[in-house]
This record gives sequence, C-alpha cells and structure tokens, in this order.
Amino acid sequence: MTTVKKGQEKQQSALVGLSGGVDSAVAAWLLLRQGFRVTGVTFDLWRASEPGSTESMRSRDVILRAKAVADRLGIEHVVVNGSEAFQQFVIDYFVDEYSRGRTPNPCVKCNSRLRFTLFSRIAREMGVDRIATGHYARLTGEPPRLSRAADREKDQSYVLAEVSPTLLRHVLFPLGELTKEAVRGMSREIGLGEVVSEESQETCFIPDDDYRGFLRSKLGERPGLIVDVAGESLGMHSGTYNYTVGQRKGLGHAAGRPLYVVSVDSERNVVVAGPEPAGSVGSVLISNPVIHRPAVDTSTAVQLRSAGQPIPARAVGHDIIVLQEPATGVAPGQTAVLYGHDDVVLAGTIAGTRPWKASDDSNGAARTG
Repeated sequence: MTTVKKGQEKQQSALVGLSGGVDSAVAAWLLLRQGFRVTGVTFDLWRASEPGSTESMRSRDVILRAKAVADRLGIEHVVVNGSEAFQQFVIDYFVDEYSRGRTPNPCVKCNSRLRFTLFSRIAREMGVDRIATGHYARLTGEPPRLSRAADREKDQSYVLAEVSPTLLRHVLFPLGELTKEAVRGMSREIGLGEVVSEESQETCFIPDDDYRGFLRSKLGERPGLIVDVAGESLGMHSGTYNYTVGQRKGLGHAAGRPLYVVSVDSERNVVVAGPEPAGSVGSVLISNPVIHRPAVDTSTAVQLRSAGQPIPARAVGHDIIVLQEPATGVAPGQTAVLYGHDDVVLAGTIAGTRPWKASDDSNGAARTG
C-alpha cells in the first residue's frame, strides 16, 4: 500500500453546477477557498431547440453567463447536453401529469431524475471526488443526510428531498449555513456582481411563467363541466389542466360564496368545486417513498408544497402520512416531505388523499378504508 506523506495529501476535487447565477458562483468560490480543485458544469437543456427560439436563446444565455463566472474564478468549465433527458423526465412528465388531473412539481423531479443523477455520472467519468450545487440545504449526521438550510426563508431541502440519500452522501452544499444576503455580499466582494444574475423563480421551460398557455399548446382545448360537490353544474372549463386542488381564482362563475377546486377528474373531464372545508385532508398517501432517516414519533411535520407551511403529522409506515390538523389545497402529484425538526425523514409523490375527520381515531379509520 502506498503511504501518503504529510503535506502530500491528494487535493480534493469538486464538480460544481454553474447556472450563471449568484448562488452557484459563490458556491464554487467557497470551494476554491477550501482548497478544492473545482470544475464548473452547465447543462444545455435545449440543444434540440430551433436556433433563435426562446428556449435556445435562454439556454445560450445561461451557458455564456456560466462561462463568464468560470473565467472570473479561473476554473475549467464544461457544457453537457442534457436535452433528451430533460424532455423525457421533466417536460413530458409535467404535461402528462397535468393531462391526468394531477399537479406535478417539475423542480423536484428534475433534481431527482436528471440533475443529480447526471452530475454523479459525469463526476465518476471525470474522476472527480464530490459534486456540489448552490442550493440552500445542509447535510448533517453520519452518514450525512438531508436537512433544512440555516436560512429558513431560502431553504431548498423540499425540492431536493426525492434525491437518493446514497447519492447525496457525495454532495456538498457550500451555502447551507449562509443567508442569501451574505451570499450577495460575497458576490460583490469578489467582483462577480456584473457577471452573475439572480436565479429566476419561474419554471425554467415555460415562457413568461404562463403554464396554462404552455399546456394548451401541448394538450389543446378540452372543454368540460365544472360541478359542485352534489354534481350540479356550475359552468364550463376549457381543460382540466387549468385547475389544481385548492384553486379559487379562475372558476369563471359567480357562486354567492367562495368556492375552491376540490378535485380534478380528468377521465370524466370534470372539475369539482366546493367550499374550502369540503376539501379538507386528514391523511396523505405517497408513492415511491425516498427514506432519509428512521421515522420519529415526536416533533414531525409534513410540507405538502414548495411554498407551504409545515403541518404537524406522523408517518404510518413509509407510504401514509396522517395529519394532526386539517389541510386544504393538497394536490395529487405534488411532493410530500416529512421533517423531524429540521431533518428530512422521508419524501414521496402525493398519490392520493383521504378526508379530514373530527378525531385522530377517525383519521386512522380513513387511512385503512
């Protein structure tokens, strides 16, 4: 066995996802300061797009800004074609889910199905030790497992929670202990202000964040009925993909009292609306669960959408989450993430819900019925 003498330890290497934004740029800089040999990688997600199209121009802008960041930091930069996988695992999935009356979270699926899997493969091929991103999240414990970021307002553990824990052991999140304001300050301090951009909050493949227009271009007009919970007609819709559970605006009719979307039945092409309590949920069924930690009995809460507030809850096995208070606007297709304090316990896609009942015992009965 070869002995490494003191002072001759192998320099650690890291592959950092560069988007041209402030977060990924500062993440790369921090790793450089820690002594890593850093390589930046950017995915070209629109290589198959027509030259001059909105998608092609957006992809070109991302690549140019990422290259400018790499040049400023003095690191190698590579561009990887991810367009076919992005189309299959993110865009096609997004359209298919809406066509089935479900509400997907494309960022969660992009991270779990595309980005981190592709990152890991490229790192192995290049012989790089670790992969890193500018996400606001932490890895805690041994082995390291996913937890919320120190900056709770910027925490992105929810959109990372379906990434395999085995894969996450090889990931670095340099921004996990930092606030967004501190990251902006670092960017200015190292002279990246004129190079980087703020990250967009919009879905990256939908022009102007007009997802209804995007879906209409893919699925066409599909007129059908809007009915109340008793089955009485309230009006017409132009496609069930325009609606999601919990939605109030856009029902297109006067009802005399606030109504919300209770369910979306794509097979019958019907949208059901009712008063908010009609959509109250007591338990959530999840599919394809990703287990990060053993479930704990106390201080657990579930987050049911990316901008949602945690709700006290407990897990029953790995595929049922029982809520301790009623929740509304819980849409099949979204991701449920169960936390123990700040630690991610498990995550999975919401496959269905069961209604809230007045007591914990009746909620339990609803789970098994």
